Amino acid sequence: TFNDVAGMTKMKEEIREAVVYPMRNPELARKYGKLGGGGILMYGPPGCGKTFIVKAAAGECQAGFINAKLSDLLDMYVGNTEKNIHKVFELARKNSPCLLFFDEVEAIGGRRDQQEGQQYMKMAVNQMLYEMDGVEANNSNVLIIAATNAPWDVDPALRRSGRFSKTIYIPEPDYESRVAILKMHAKKRPLSPMIPFNLLGIATT
Repeated sequence: TFNDVAGMTKMKEEIREAVVYPMRNPELARKYGKLGGGGILMYGPPGCGKTFIVKAAAGECQAGFINAKLSDLLDMYVGNTEKNIHKVFELARKNSPCLLFFDEVEAIGGRRDQQEGQQYMKMAVNQMLYEMDGVEANNSNVLIIAATNAPWDVDPALRRSGRFSKTIYIPEPDYESRVAILKMHAKKRPLSPMIPFNLLGIATT
């Protein structure tokens, strides 16, 4: 849960409003015009905990969590990548409420205008678009979250309304968050009195 994510209070509240509250209270959210599902794109520098935060959000929602790994989706044979994408969406729909997570989404949902000669990748993007808001797509209480270090490489069609229309920036931890991270990792550890944690405002007791 978010208790395992040190600091970053503002970012966690933003995710609660976008992810947790609509998923935990879908009927109330519907009255306010919000749906318990949809798509969210998280972006920011590498190594800042985007994947970890998504797992914590799933715990906050008390929902299932499916990590759609690229190694399980991409296939060298024509048509298999699209089938794999469809299967993972169907798995999420059968286990709703559920968070479906795509890490490094630009590898499977990259800009089609920059994929010269890579027709199979264009088909993968088309399949993503269809699964997210196609005529037969029913993603009620399925929240699709994608993470990327390069949002400008994600196909613009995936960032339109009904797809990854909500974007959340995951920044580097600020000073207070770094202090909280050190506190969390130092808990229940034998600390030497020579370590100047007090310079960061951390009590060693």
